[in-house]
Amino acid sequence: MPIMPVEGSIMIEGILVDHAAAEKMLKCTRQHRPLEAGGLVLGLRKGLYLHVTEITRPLPWDRQSSTRFQRSPKGHRIAALRRWRKSGGKMDWIGEWHSHPEFSLSPSSIDIRNWYDIVRQRKAEMIFPICDGRETAFYLQCWGDRGKVLLRQVEKDALGTFYRTPAAIKRQLRETGNEAYGPTVELP
Repeated sequence: MPIMPVEGSIMIEGILVDHAAAEKMLKCTRQHRPLEAGGLVLGLRKGLYLHVTEITRPLPWDRQSSTRFQRSPKGHRIAALRRWRKSGGKMDWIGEWHSHPEFSLSPSSIDIRNWYDIVRQRKAEMIFPICDGRETAFYLQCWGDRGKVLLRQVEKDALGTFYRTPAAIKRQLRETGNEAYGPTVELP
């Protein structure tokens, strides 16, 4: 799958998550508990939105413990390349997911550093879901001003299938007269 650098600063406004992909993350998390599980997030880049269509499951070459999931590129890369070819180059690696079996949806400092490295190498906005077996939190890393990488937690809608960035939520809330919005963290 080719690496396609992002021209300028595209600010992703939302993430659409297919129900089957969301359920697969929850199921994998429960099946592998007490170990962490994880894999790639595959989907489509649609302008200001990312569309999650599927995920890869943990494979025998991955390393799992109760506090860490280390994805082996071996099988996951093959699965991603197959989907990319089958889609005529439309399907893309748009992120990586993993579980926190201890019911925490907050990223660790190791998670944040790994995500930062992926975004820097990939040169594209990426999403990083964390699943605890009951629900999933989505984090988006994207490019900000002067080449800074920003980390944003993406807020869920009432149906739990569409997630929006704080900027998109803030814009909507301003239109309705409410100024509250979620946090954005700037990374080094």
